[in-house]
Amino acid sequence: MALTSRLLLLLTILIITAIQASLAVPFPPSNHHRHHTCTHDPSACWAMSPNHACCFHRGCKDLSTNPFNCGACGRACPMGQRCCGGECVDLSTDANHCGKLYWR
Repeated sequence: MALTSRLLLLLTILIITAIQASLAVPFPPSNHHRHHTCTHDPSACWAMSPNHACCFHRGCKDLSTNPFNCGACGRACPMGQRCCGGECVDLSTDANHCGKLYWR
């Protein structure tokens, strides 16, 4: 009987721990929310990340990785290029990236 009670207690503790772990945030929240809107308050983007976010088409955009707003609001990368650190790069030919973002 004591063994059954201990096993039940252990199982309960494991279940509670698993539930708490699943509800926990594994990483700090990102400053670049894809769905964060700035329709009525463009300063919402600046509060998120003053160096990397802008308000464009009613949404906050990450200027360091967004290919349609690369380095500046509305500056789109040409076809076949990616936005890396706010610069448009061709991963297949750029020696600083060697086929990967942030290779440098």
